[in-house]
Order: sequence, then C-alpha cells, then structure tokens
Amino acid sequence: MASTGKSLSRLIAALLIAAVTCQFAVSCADKSSAGTTSDTTAQSTNEGSSETERLYPDVPVVDYDGYIFRALYWMVPGWDWRKSKDIVAEEGSGDTIEDAVYRRNLTISEIYNVKFELDEVDAGALNNKLRQNIMAGDDVYTIVCQKQTDVADLITHGDLLNFFSIPYIDLEKPWWDENSINDYSIAGRLYLIASDITINDKDGTAAMAFAKQAAVDHNLPNLYDMVREGTWTVENFYNTYKDVARDLNGDGKMDEADYWGVLGGRDVLTTFFSGAGSRIVSKDENDIPYISVMSDRNAAILERLYNLTTESEVFYHHHIAGTDDAQFQDLFENGHGLYHWIRFDSISDMRASETDFGVLPIPKWEESQSRYYSVVSIYTSSLMSVPIVTQDLERTGILLEALAAESKYTLMPAYYEVALKTKYARDDESAEMLDIIINNRIYDLGEMLNPGGLRDFVLDLSMKKTFTFTSTYAKVERSAKKALDKLVDSIEKLPE
Repeated sequence: MASTGKSLSRLIAALLIAAVTCQFAVSCADKSSAGTTSDTTAQSTNEGSSETERLYPDVPVVDYDGYIFRALYWMVPGWDWRKSKDIVAEEGSGDTIEDAVYRRNLTISEIYNVKFELDEVDAGALNNKLRQNIMAGDDVYTIVCQKQTDVADLITHGDLLNFFSIPYIDLEKPWWDENSINDYSIAGRLYLIASDITINDKDGTAAMAFAKQAAVDHNLPNLYDMVREGTWTVENFYNTYKDVARDLNGDGKMDEADYWGVLGGRDVLTTFFSGAGSRIVSKDENDIPYISVMSDRNAAILERLYNLTTESEVFYHHHIAGTDDAQFQDLFENGHGLYHWIRFDSISDMRASETDFGVLPIPKWEESQSRYYSVVSIYTSSLMSVPIVTQDLERTGILLEALAAESKYTLMPAYYEVALKTKYARDDESAEMLDIIINNRIYDLGEMLNPGGLRDFVLDLSMKKTFTFTSTYAKVERSAKKALDKLVDSIEKLPE
C-alpha cells in the first residue's frame, strides 16, 4: 500500500492542477494506493462575480495508476478534416482546438493518473474490430465513436452499454446534450450520446451560409432580422433567391461557370424536412419508436422541398452534377452562389474564403413553429458510446463525467467562442446565429436506424425525375414497419 505521504503528495498535485486550471474545487481526505478514492466530491464555486457559476462533477478523486483511456474512432480515407481532433493532442501546437484538448487532458491526467490514446479505424471496418475485442473479452477501449450511419448494427447486436446503467454519469448536467438523450433513447435505453467531450458531432450540424455582399447587391431584407423575428421560413427563403440565378458566360445553360440561388444537394431536402420539425421516426409515451414520416403535413413538406431542390435553373444540385464536397464548396467561395448549404465543419474550412459570408439556421416550415431545428448529420459525424465488455463501470462513469465537465469549460469555449465565433464567423450577427443553431440541434432516430432503408428512400427523393413519395411509400411502408419492429424487439431483449 502507498504511504500516507505519497497519497497526500498526489492530492496536493491534483489540487494545484485544479487551482491553476480552474477545474475542480476539491478538498480531499487521505488517499491510499492506486484505485482507491478520496471521500470528497467536487463542489460548485463562482469564477468571478461577473461570470455564471461554474458547475463541477459530483465524482470522487481516484488514482487510476496510469490507466489508458483509449478511444476507438471512425475515419474515412480522404476525409482528413473530419478525423478526430478531440481525444488526443500534442503540446504547443498553436491550434486553438488542439491546445484546449491538450489542457483538458493534462488536467484529467494529473488528477486521475490516466493517459489518453486514440485508435482510428476505417468506419467500414470499425464494427468488426470492436466485435472481435468483445468476443475475446478484451476490455481495450473506454469509448467508441462510430459514424452514425454504421452505429445501429452495434446497438442491435448488443455491443454497447446503456448509458443509463453507468454509475456517476449525471445526464442532467449541461455537459451532456439533452436533445441527443431525448432523441436517441429507445425503450428506456441509451447507447450513444453527444457530450462536450467531442466536437465531431458539432461539426456535423446543418446550417445555411450566405454571401453578404450578394445579399446587399440583390436588395435582400436583413436575413438576421428574419431569423430573430421568426419569419425565416422555407417560402420566405425561396423568395429571396428565386430571381438571382444567371447565366454568367451566356452559353445558354446553367453549370459550374454560372451564378446560382442556392448551392446544395440531396441533404438539403432531409435537413429542411427536419427543420420543419418533422421526423422519419418518432417515439410514443413509452419511448418506443414508430414510423412518422407519412402524414398529410409531411407529404406536403416533402413535395415542396422536392420542387425546390429540383428547380435546376436556380438550385445547384451537386450530387446530380457530380461535384465532390471540395468542388462544391469552392463554388461558393469563388462567388457562384447566394446561399450555400453547409455543416459546421465548412465554417472552419472556409476561413480563408474571399467571399464574406454569414451563417443562418435551417429555415422553419412555418412561422408558427416554436423554434428552429438544426439536425446533426449521420453521414459525417459520430456520437460517443461505451463497449459492452467494459469491466469497471465505476471508473468509466467517473472519468467520463469528469472529462465531460472539464470539456465544457475548456474544449467547448475554444470550439464555439474562439474557433467558430471569433476566428471564423465574420460578424457579430453570425455569432448570434450560431448560438441559435447550437441550442436547437436535433437528431432523427429514423435516419440513424434506417428501418427498411427508409432514410435512403427520403434522402434520394430529390434525385428522382418526378415526385413519387406518396405512391412509393405505400410500397415500402410494410417492410419499413416490420424492420423497425424487429430493431426495437432486439433492443428490448438487451440487458438494461
């Protein structure tokens, strides 16, 4: 057993780190050997009279004797800007995000005596890799972050832990995304969650960018005021761009050389559908999912969005045109469109753009909507999960709660306030819009689960020559409902 002097030394070191970083206000009793805990939890204090009271995690201080907090993280070759940048970082890089990750990890490492490591695996191979570890009983990874398009297989196969069953995690604390909890729980179970630990899911948030000078040149109303007043709707959005497209080179056709009202793709239809408050799958009072895509309202919304996204003289559809993500973004940066559908990762990527742009939320369907909705992409982002093979649930819960709490006051300010608002957003109004978007992020369970391919069916609507939703849905409804029932049944059979 470690001596009392050594235990007190480790406590003093932890308290010094906490004071320097404004992390945990901890007064600890004697702590003995590795793996034992003090009898004290973190307490709330004020960080200056003018600042909001900082919250601290209600978790014990524990010496984990060099435990490796290892994350299994998805990647896609060629998507370097979407690779993990929130788990590990080197000292002194000069990058705002990396420095914040480094400082956060240093704080947690010193207090809990842990190290951080990252394993990146192609998303297409990640499930098999994790499953091999599980079959072997190897408790290798503390967390797993799989691309959302591929995570349903892990859920239904029983490879992930229910967050509701992990001790010390307080899901009512603000460092856990309440919307992800409400939207992604199934039958009282939660297998993936958004938190302040990672920023990959924030990068996947949908929004609209607009060219500010072009808005002035076309005598558009103040778009920021429209958002504030609640009049930023799909129809009002359409009215601002319907007459601005033009054939710049006079060759009688519209292509990449010309000027467009909107630069978008098939994702516009699905994100605007979510922006209307609609869902492919909803849940009943018992937290049981059911298919909700078909209703008179939803059919009308989808038909209108189909018409908007297939208006080929005004709307540039980059999936039909065949341009990749980089070429698509270059069109906006080079002044070929008034509006540009984006995810947050585009904001940082466009920081060197010569086009001065503002950022807006996804439009409402109607002014009577209580709020704007900005859906998080399942195609380019992940949330966080915990492998079922985890042996020390208390350790996992303590570390995740502590890490999430510290991230709220280090990583999130660096991401939102410095990287997005100060460094990349071009005006105060855009920063205000970012707050609106961030506070209204949502997740569509139907997109993540994709029962019977229903997600793909909706996504591909704008790729069709005619609007066939109502007639085609009638053909796929039965199989989609059957597939969802099977998914839910498999989940209900999993241990709570």
